This record gives sequence, C-alpha cells and structure tokens, in this order.
Amino acid sequence: MFKVLDPKYFALAVAWAAVLILTGINAAKPFLQAYGIAPALSWTVFLVQGLVTILFVTRAWRWVWKRCPPLNRWVYPDLNGEWDVVGETNWDRIDAILKAANREIPRLNMRVADEHQLPPLGRTLMRARITQTWLKITMVLWNPTAQGPIKESRTLTVEPFRGEDGRHGLVYVFEQENSSPVVSDDRLFYGAARVVQDRDDPNVLCGRMWTDRMWRRGMNTAADIRLTRR
Repeated sequence: MFKVLDPKYFALAVAWAAVLILTGINAAKPFLQAYGIAPALSWTVFLVQGLVTILFVTRAWRWVWKRCPPLNRWVYPDLNGEWDVVGETNWDRIDAILKAANREIPRLNMRVADEHQLPPLGRTLMRARITQTWLKITMVLWNPTAQGPIKESRTLTVEPFRGEDGRHGLVYVFEQENSSPVVSDDRLFYGAARVVQDRDDPNVLCGRMWTDRMWRRGMNTAADIRLTRR
C-alpha cells in the first residue's frame, strides 16, 4: 500500500515525527534529570524507528484508520476482510455464438443484433478475501456454493491506485482454476481486473475483468464484477 503515496510524504512524516519526539524529550529533560536520567539523541532515533515499525509494519495502522475514517479517503481505504463477489459474464453469449454456428439455434449476428435479441449475461457468485498491509495486498476468490465451473482464483500481483476524486481501487492479475467437464475448455488460465470504489458506497468495489481462457479458439471471457464487503 506504500506505493499509493509519493515517497516524499513518508520522508516528511518521519522528519516531523523526529522533530516532535525530540521536542518532547527536550521539554521533559529537566523532569528526567531530576530523577538522574540523562536523555540522549539516540532516544529520538529509537523512538522514531519504533513508531514507524508500529504504524507501518504491524497492523496498528488499522486501529488508526478505524479511529480516523477520513484516512480511508485521504490516503487509501482499509480493504481487509471478506467480500461477496457478483460477476456478469459474457460466457452465455459466447456459447450462443457456438450454438448458432452449429445451427442448434437460429442465426445470431453479434455485431448488429439488438440488445434484447442477445442472451442475457451469465451470473456468477463468489467470495473473496483481501489481506492488506503497508507492504503488500493479496486476494483469493473461491466458489462457496460450488455452482458453476469456477473452483478458485488466486491473485499473482495486486497494485493499489488512488483515484483523483477519492475513488480508490485495485488492479490485479490472477490465476483461475475451473472444473469444466468440456475437454476443449481450459482448466487453468490467467486474467486481469480493475475495480474502483463505488461512488455512493465505499464498501463496494465495481469494475471489469478479462481472461485468456480459450483465447486460441477466440473464446476469451470478460465480466463486470461487483465486490460488496461482508
């Protein structure tokens, strides 16, 4: 998550932390000396390192984000947790093209056909878990009801980005495993997705995904996806 901010902001935060801690130590010096304690400059280094470790290496930042919700907008949202995922996929329309080519259904011209003449987009229901720290973000998706061919989807890389209007989001590349009974189908394939926070609900991420599933046969799949925090 550190990638969403310019490094100068981290340097500035550390510098201000050092100044404030040093000022506090100097202010407390008479009190400490009264007890025979002689504060040293090394105290400032130790305390700054400890503060940086607590905030950016441990999960203490989540406590800070929870106490100061505007940080979710000013910096980047805390996306940790489980999400319900709904996808509207074009697979049913690809399947209709194949059936039309085999004359199993009437001729269908995807280029010029009106929307009402096309088969409805397919619907998939999945569950996602996002694990987020200042160093990295990972995501795993699975099929809790075991309906449909999708078994699991694992992210290979996840990149957060900041939206200019405060609508932050994720871009990720994933590997998906299917349990399709069709011999010509790909059991393992790759894809990419881009999701952003919904304009009205920060607990919703909306976007689109694409895959290279059966790309050699011209049957790549895509879908609109919507993640809702559980």
